[in-house]
Amino acid sequence: MAESIVKVLLTKLTDVGVKEVLRLYDVDEQVETVSRELGWIQAFMKDADKNHIIDERQKHWVKQVRDVAYLIEDVIDTFLSEVPLEPQKPTGMMESMKKKMKITKNLPTVHKLVHEITQIQKRMDEIEKSRVRYGINTLGEDSGEIKLPIRPPVLPDIDPDIVGFKEDQDHVVKKLLDETIKRRYVTSIWGIGGLGKTTLAQKVYNCTDVKRQFELRIWVAISQKFELIDILRKIAEQLDPPIDPSKQPNAFLTKLHESLKRKKYLIVLDDVWTDDLWTQIGAALPNENKGSRVLITTRFFNVAKNADPTCEPYKLGFLTKELSLDLFLKKALPNHDLNENAFDDLSNIIDQFVHKCSGLPLALLVLGGLLSKKPQNYIAWSKVLQTMSWHVDDGKKCSEIIGTSYEDLSFALKSCFMYFVAFPENHEINATSLLQMWVAEGFIPQEDNRTLEETAESYLEDLVQRSLVQVKERSPNGSIERCYIHDLLRDLAIQNAKEDNFLVVYSHPDCDQQSSSTARRVAVHHPDCDKLVMSQNLRSLLCFHDAVMPNCSKQKLLKVVSTVNKMDSIDVGMFEGSSQLRYLNLFGKLSDHCTRGDDKYGKRYLEKVIGTMKCIQTLHLRLTAHGANVGVNNFPDCAWNMKTLRHVWTGAKEPELPPSIELPNLQTLTRVTANESWKTGLPHLPNLRTLTLKNESCPWMVIAAFLGTLKNLITLRLEGSFSGEIFDMREFPFYQHLQHLEIDSTNYREMTPNEMATDVFMLPHLIYLWIRNCHLKQDVMSELENLQCLKKVTIWGDETNRKIRCSAIGFNQLEELSLMGWTVLEDWEIEEGAMPNLKTLMIGGCKELCVPQGLRHLTNLQALWWGRNGHESKVDEVRNLCKHVPLLDIIE
Repeated sequence: MAESIVKVLLTKLTDVGVKEVLRLYDVDEQVETVSRELGWIQAFMKDADKNHIIDERQKHWVKQVRDVAYLIEDVIDTFLSEVPLEPQKPTGMMESMKKKMKITKNLPTVHKLVHEITQIQKRMDEIEKSRVRYGINTLGEDSGEIKLPIRPPVLPDIDPDIVGFKEDQDHVVKKLLDETIKRRYVTSIWGIGGLGKTTLAQKVYNCTDVKRQFELRIWVAISQKFELIDILRKIAEQLDPPIDPSKQPNAFLTKLHESLKRKKYLIVLDDVWTDDLWTQIGAALPNENKGSRVLITTRFFNVAKNADPTCEPYKLGFLTKELSLDLFLKKALPNHDLNENAFDDLSNIIDQFVHKCSGLPLALLVLGGLLSKKPQNYIAWSKVLQTMSWHVDDGKKCSEIIGTSYEDLSFALKSCFMYFVAFPENHEINATSLLQMWVAEGFIPQEDNRTLEETAESYLEDLVQRSLVQVKERSPNGSIERCYIHDLLRDLAIQNAKEDNFLVVYSHPDCDQQSSSTARRVAVHHPDCDKLVMSQNLRSLLCFHDAVMPNCSKQKLLKVVSTVNKMDSIDVGMFEGSSQLRYLNLFGKLSDHCTRGDDKYGKRYLEKVIGTMKCIQTLHLRLTAHGANVGVNNFPDCAWNMKTLRHVWTGAKEPELPPSIELPNLQTLTRVTANESWKTGLPHLPNLRTLTLKNESCPWMVIAAFLGTLKNLITLRLEGSFSGEIFDMREFPFYQHLQHLEIDSTNYREMTPNEMATDVFMLPHLIYLWIRNCHLKQDVMSELENLQCLKKVTIWGDETNRKIRCSAIGFNQLEELSLMGWTVLEDWEIEEGAMPNLKTLMIGGCKELCVPQGLRHLTNLQALWWGRNGHESKVDEVRNLCKHVPLLDIIE
């Protein structure tokens, strides 16, 4: 990990802007001397991150290098925060005098920097002498850094349930569906970490027979440090309709109990650590003798047994040799036909790897992921075998394999992996936010012909391919939307983050608060944090609670600040002067002193604070004022002048996007309003990829002119009032790129049919389409089915189509379809062979629609929601036609 720190620092020192500032103040030569020394150290310790360092002398030396690299970074960042970041080049006598005055004013800061660099040079000399004195001559054979492909292929996400678990699943399902037992009882799956208990539980949870048997299914992931009220809230959120937790606990518990008692439910409590959990939660789950069940997964037999002594826990065993081999090969050799003998030269070493994994699915996946990144030959694979210590028991083998995979990561990937420590256990991580944090931290190098975000996405895919990160959900275009990390992998990341002083987590009141005073990154998972003492060298602060944010007013080197839950009070003033801040995500209410007098929404206050952030890249503001019950427009206008911006979310109330602004790096812009002053000048956003645009009175032709300048647009959402001939996109530069389109109109009743969405169907690469309140062409399906890339379609409120038809060759890629509020639709013909990949179908508010007989042809359909609309005869007909559908739900 030390090489990672050195590399990040060297990258910073070669930045053109940084070098220009250092040159201006005549300290570039001193910094260059340090940079050269760091380069030599990096070359020497090239392999430190590639091999497990056991020698205590090497460990101590690497720690010294890490500390001095941190020190250099702090010194340089502090200097850059105290002097102008963008010095103006003199163009005349007055400008030249101003430049000299600036230099003179900052002479004390410059002298301080020179002094500190001199001391650092002395320390580096001592470190080099100690290396020679104590015989630290090598850190291992240089195997080189892993190079990521320009566009790595996105391989299928491999899950252990593709091999094995059939007998295990049948056993657990049989216990859950035992109709002879009417009482609510608890059954458990137990076994050591890495066996796949959660995967088995998910397979049971999604089993067709289980879906049909239980009216209500709820999944709750349990943390080691849990609060009962948090678990009950997670249950309440999954009810239909959800229960909003009351401030009065007794009223909330009563309402929850009443809602559960009316249904036959299955509740999964995943990863339970203590046997007192059931003692606490059991009383809240009603027993109405309806056959309700609770399924627990745990590592501990006593937890499983104590939950319900009358029900024998199911012990999950290891995979057989044959199943282990199957899973390993699917991961290690994903592009090979496993029925062929194309890997005969590896057969012996493959057998050794499989044997060493002892049937642990997680070990097989991680090791297979590691080998999938290596050349597929005996020499490369045997080197991996030689680096691993196999003389450990089964319980430690998984950790050993995970550790080896971690050591194989490049320095940048190690930083990205350790960043997962910041997120709470079992937390589903928003991949877009994660990638933007990586970019803000400086983990991601610039590569030719790629944005930093694209490179970051390839890094995440690399971690997924190695099975170090799991995918929870992908978007229709295949990119990762949500991801998470296995608890064993998180344990490894925590251990390394602690050793490298990379990040500390404040998860409960008993945590060592002193560690936060020296940490470079802090993640706060507990609300009792207002007295935390932060390091002056703090780089990142992530809050995952809803109380008051800890004070970080003296931390001028902050790069990342994020609040995930809605905060009770946010004092944005503490970030004034945070000139190094790159990622700012604030969600909650502004403190009272931020909204005084006529500045009741805090807009002027925000202008003052945000205006000092000269390096900001991501700005996500969801801020309200005390007493304001609706969204307010307090987005600071000064942001439109910040050339460094890459991603902007403006909040609940859409501000107007001013004309003639120029943001060359902006990629994401959500929730802004079209501006009538665009008639005199259009915003210049050449690299915009995602846009959410609302309209109130701006003419469509003006909006169309603006959209016509967006050559790289991939995602577009249009909201509000439109008039005239609109959506003629055939001449737009983004015509060939657009993948995601949403149109939500408010004045469609004022238009005649065919005025709206006329040319939506001309977008060849469209993957996702969402339309509401738009006049559509007659038989809209015949137009849409020609779009070969469509995977998800939702259409609300059509009043045009009385009859639609899906032909046998249409919608080859479609996976999800929703038709809502089609008030005049009477007939829907579905030919055999149509929509062969459709998995989810929702039909609601179609009162005149006869039940389509072609539903029987949708053989791959997994879920169907059908609106009752008071027609019981239709409901019976739907049930009869769709007996093959695992999940059939009749909605009101």
